[in-house]
Amino acid sequence: MENSVLTKKLSRLGWLGRTILKRFMYSQMAIYSGLRIAIGKDQPLMQFKVEKDPPSIYWVYRIKSSEIENLAQKLGIPPQFSLSPIRCLDTDEPSYLLTVNAYRVSGLINGFRAEWSVFVRDSTNTVRYMIVDARSSNTSMDPVNIITKASTVIHKREGNMIHTQIGDGDHAFTSTITLPEHLPSVHSSAEWVSANDYIYWSNGICDRTFYNAGLANTKQSLLSSKNSAIKDGTFWAQVVEPDPVHILILNNAIEFVVSPWENT
Repeated sequence: MENSVLTKKLSRLGWLGRTILKRFMYSQMAIYSGLRIAIGKDQPLMQFKVEKDPPSIYWVYRIKSSEIENLAQKLGIPPQFSLSPIRCLDTDEPSYLLTVNAYRVSGLINGFRAEWSVFVRDSTNTVRYMIVDARSSNTSMDPVNIITKASTVIHKREGNMIHTQIGDGDHAFTSTITLPEHLPSVHSSAEWVSANDYIYWSNGICDRTFYNAGLANTKQSLLSSKNSAIKDGTFWAQVVEPDPVHILILNNAIEFVVSPWENT
């Protein structure tokens, strides 16, 4: 017996009606969600995308052993957190690490960003990212400074070269990478990925992030330090060993949904 419901064609009027209904219904849901956010009953969710080109790069440094004990206090990290060793790649041994990450972003904010991060244990004894310094090529917001003033963040690819500059003059971090024809693929450790679930700032406020396979199973390459020229005049050069343990190049975009300042 023929099912008339399944075989009935959708008319132009029916299509229009459903379009209007969808727009009205979801706009009302958005208004309701906005009201709940305004009175503290719900959390905002914002799209945030790390773009593929130029690729996001991590310079992963080992913190000097002489700095580990007092670094949290020196940085003013809240006492409920403690620095933690972590495995960057699944083949690594745990180490106390500091990363520099430069990337191009769209969505919640736009432009080029750079961040210095350490790894800490939170109140649940779980290892998390903690951003200790953030720069942006465009004016943006963060829970430490409220307004992140635009500063020099250059991150561009020209042929097989990637040029990065964070800051100006003698106090800048600069890197020039020459990409060889072939780079070995590597895999992040599970704890490195899950550290992104909650990204803390140095005053204890955190962003909750939800991410796709672009991060969980990211396509990343390992660059030899002989293919890079780095000059670091920033404060952070004082607390890490001179050469990075790893230079990681992410070869795919990463899409996030972020609940900013989740614990406020």
